[in-house]
Amino acid sequence: MATSSQKSRAAASYATRLDRTLKALQDRVTEQEALLDELRASTASVDTERSADPRSHLLQLRALTAVYETLTPQEPWLPAAESPLPSLLALRATNTCIKETQECITQTEGDLKEAQQQLEKEEAHFSDAKLIQADLETRISSFQDDIDKRTQKSRSQVVREMMREMEEKTTHYGQETGKLVTIFNEFIDDHLAAMLAAEELGGPIVGDILDVDEDMLEAGFSSQGKAKRLKTTGNPDRRQRRIDEIWGPKPSDNGLFVSEEPWDEKRAATAEMRELIEQLLNSLVEAGGTGPGAYVELQRESAAARFLIRAKVAQFHPNDARRLRLVDFGGELED
Repeated sequence: MATSSQKSRAAASYATRLDRTLKALQDRVTEQEALLDELRASTASVDTERSADPRSHLLQLRALTAVYETLTPQEPWLPAAESPLPSLLALRATNTCIKETQECITQTEGDLKEAQQQLEKEEAHFSDAKLIQADLETRISSFQDDIDKRTQKSRSQVVREMMREMEEKTTHYGQETGKLVTIFNEFIDDHLAAMLAAEELGGPIVGDILDVDEDMLEAGFSSQGKAKRLKTTGNPDRRQRRIDEIWGPKPSDNGLFVSEEPWDEKRAATAEMRELIEQLLNSLVEAGGTGPGAYVELQRESAAARFLIRAKVAQFHPNDARRLRLVDFGGELED
């Protein structure tokens, strides 16, 4: 293993060789410049641009040929055998090659990543196309079976079967709609109404507190949305005035409530949500799903309307926040 003194001597020797090589190159450059100046002084300059005159052009070619023939037999200048110049040139060429290779690798990796992403996208499209093809083939087969069956029956039989199928579907969808309405009303009564009432009274928004009881609604909420402490002796008249100011007086018997039920915050929120949903559904049906007629004019910004917006069930008019409509799930959301 080389010692530090040996390394120092090797470095000094290499530096000396570099200095000699550099001086030799500088001397060679000086020598060539002197020869070039001498050549320029002893010969007439040759115009390198092609002359339009054939004779002048021929003289140019002869002069260039003579220079080429004079220089060709000469041996090219090469550095001495102990010179580090060849190693330096090889190192520079190798370094350039490495940098170019690294740049090529980086560019190739980027191209490969893009190609892989494009391949994944095309594979997803191909998978979707196969699913669509399978569904279409199934649908075509079903249509073909229907055609085969109907071609074997009379027109009146086909009409009667179609009417029977339509009636069965209408009955089925009516029953399912009734079940959904019942479940929806139960959800409002058992869970949503109390949370809507709490939000209307200044409490947390729907979903922040799942268990809102009667005492919390009666006591109300602070400006920070915290439930107040219920006093032992409440003021029924004050509570009723608060309900009337927010939701209005109890509506007449319209199927939502019977007259014997008390008109409190929870039932008021229930009535408001059901009425809003009914208006939105009716307007959507009357407008055919689209158009300005599908919007409902809101009397105020209620917790029910805000809940439908947050749930992505309804959307405001793009230019009027007082108008609300149900989202057309078969269409596109308006910007």
